[in-house]
Amino acid sequence: MGAQPLAQHLFDVEKRRAERDAVSIKAELHESGQDGHEVLIGNLSPFGFMAISPESYREGTLVRLELPMIGAVNAKIVWSLSDRIGAEFIRPFDARGYRELLDSTPRQAVND
Repeated sequence: MGAQPLAQHLFDVEKRRAERDAVSIKAELHESGQDGHEVLIGNLSPFGFMAISPESYREGTLVRLELPMIGAVNAKIVWSLSDRIGAEFIRPFDARGYRELLDSTPRQAVND
């Protein structure tokens, strides 16, 4: 998680712009100029997500997340801890598409 202490990270998570929904969605994550790889989204909102990733990322890295029913969404990694990453979308995506995505997936929480 870089230089940010865990307590500060937990405080920042509580200040999110919107509640996140617990989900279990497989998606593809791409860093510019790199091949994509599969990640497991554990929580999601139109503003950001938490995922388990086999690749590590540095805070501030720009990525593209390919979500089912939504398509490509650009994001910035805001924290990274072990195999988990948290990111904020550059622009929130369509709420109607988000609802359709949630309605089509099982609600299983992956710790955030």
